[in-house]
Amino acid sequence: HEMLGEPDLDIRVTTVFPGYIRSEMNEHLSRTPFMVDTEVGVRAMVRAMEDEKEQAFVPAWPWVPLGTALRHLPLGAVRRMT
Repeated sequence: HEMLGEPDLDIRVTTVFPGYIRSEMNEHLSRTPFMVDTEVGVRAMVRAMEDEKEQAFVPAWPWVPLGTALRHLPLGAVRRMT
């Protein structure tokens, strides 16, 4: 904070883990089962920042349940999946 010249500056950070959000970068993909529209993805990111979440998976489905499962599965099972 001191490097910014304002020692009392209150900075919040949200780490966003983006999934498939429709954009120019991926418009050529033909099979996108978990892709959300740009507006849906952006609203979810903004909501996460406004709620001051430490991290957010956007879109939440299926990445939140998948992430939870991967953290609890035995390492051998995860290795076979990747």
